[in-house]
Amino acid sequence: VDRESFLCTLIPSDAVVATHMVPPSTLGWNPDLKPWPYDPEQAKQLLAEAKADGVAVDTEITLIGRTGNFPNVTEVMEALQQMFADVGLNVKLEMYEVAEWVQLYSKPFAADRGPRMVEAMHDNNRGDPVFSVFFKYACDGLQSGVCDQELDALIAEASAATGPERAQKWSEIFRMVHEDLVADVFLFHMVGFS
Repeated sequence: VDRESFLCTLIPSDAVVATHMVPPSTLGWNPDLKPWPYDPEQAKQLLAEAKADGVAVDTEITLIGRTGNFPNVTEVMEALQQMFADVGLNVKLEMYEVAEWVQLYSKPFAADRGPRMVEAMHDNNRGDPVFSVFFKYACDGLQSGVCDQELDALIAEASAATGPERAQKWSEIFRMVHEDLVADVFLFHMVGFS
């Protein structure tokens, strides 16, 4: 994803390219994480390797967006669809209003849903990742598309920790989600204008 191409075009120039699901003001935010680079050639190479290993890389992936989620959301979703198509993914965009979108983004997920990517916007106005991370990444999290026992154990430890240890544990969880699980394509921390 070419995040930079969105800035000053479809996304305000003040938006911050994201490496976490929460903003930098959140406890445990990890400053060592860097955005994944825009590298369409590497993406094509990875798809070719997967195809050589027998993966059906032409399988249709449904990209689900939420109408009215933020200004220019439809145009952003169309651009993402095109970026994915440019490297060889077969992506179909579907936009939904919030009530339908919540059903598609929350458990129980339909057993026959097929591969999906779901656009979501999340904030963390409490400054602590406990609600955000459990909700989005724990096996029992309502909107979690992953289930990793090691991550669940780390979430439980971080949730129970206090002081500097709590921040350190959340920082490690953010590293794991970003670098090991790669469960999300983080785009931006949006800004508000008053």
